[in-house]
Amino acid sequence: MPKTEPHPSPGAPSRRTVLAGFGALTAAALPLGVRPAAAAGADLAQARKEGTLVVWHSDQEADVVNFLKVFTERTGIPAIQQRILPGVAMPKLQAEMRAGSSDVDIYMNADPGLMDLLREREQLLRYESPELAAFSPEFKSVPPGYWTAYCINLGALMYDTRYVTPADAPKSWMDLLDPRWKDQIGFQNAAAGTQYGWWYALRGVLPPQFWTGLTTQKPRAYASSTQILSALQNGSMKIGGKVSAYQYVKAAREKQTIAVVYPPEGTPATNHVVGIISATKRPNAAKAYIDFILSQEGQTRFNDIQGSPSARRDVTIPGVASLSDIKVLVPENFEDFKSNARHAEFVTLWNKITGF
Repeated sequence: MPKTEPHPSPGAPSRRTVLAGFGALTAAALPLGVRPAAAAGADLAQARKEGTLVVWHSDQEADVVNFLKVFTERTGIPAIQQRILPGVAMPKLQAEMRAGSSDVDIYMNADPGLMDLLREREQLLRYESPELAAFSPEFKSVPPGYWTAYCINLGALMYDTRYVTPADAPKSWMDLLDPRWKDQIGFQNAAAGTQYGWWYALRGVLPPQFWTGLTTQKPRAYASSTQILSALQNGSMKIGGKVSAYQYVKAAREKQTIAVVYPPEGTPATNHVVGIISATKRPNAAKAYIDFILSQEGQTRFNDIQGSPSARRDVTIPGVASLSDIKVLVPENFEDFKSNARHAEFVTLWNKITGF
């Protein structure tokens, strides 16, 4: 096995490319008939006649497959999924929208900033599900109904106790600068929305020397947290510098030797959000999906499958750490968080840190 997983393939859209494409878009460039508006509730009888719902996402594929089975069992609506990272999904969606040929109905995105850009460009359908009342304002678009958080992704430190003892393991983010971890730290690459969220939350918390010191540590870039976990488990890398906390929950359920650290400086949290593409060909099925995934049952089933905290106030997942027990870091300025300039700053820095 090579020491790192490959970066995105040559020619694959980067976050910078995605944002440049967004900057060139105007609402007038969209085909007629896809302007979003507040939508009425789902007609389930009609939804079952609309055909197979198409769901794009950037989550663990097996998790979404399992959740869609539950959705179909509960509603009678067939659904298929496609795992597609934002760097590929956004340019593809823009091309399809311009051509008036998009077949995607639901988009589940780990980068709420990019999702809000879709809202601004009138590419999301506004649907105020009755389930929105159970979510606090910070988990919903403004105005509500364009996108809503369906899970909370914590970016924590991880290691395998077979290769790193608890005594030696990093206890804080600053501990990653210990020379013993040079070339032994894994992060996701710059195309990952959760990696951007991690950096954004910590950029004002950690001193400038952390970022310069991290560059000299020569961390490795991976395409997903699953790949980072695999490297920890096979001993080819020692420290997961930012791994989705649900990976620990899954490992613990299988009694694996993975340990998690929530550093005292704080643990960045990224909201994964879901919305309906305005050009959907299956509007009733799409609204039924939003109703279900945001419902108490849907939130319990999805987050139990994935092992993540729910943004819904009345849902608790067994074995998942309570957010009240962790110092959670979230963006305080959402407009800055989603800005092109801030994303470009991250891409430049992160590619330098990871040597890409």
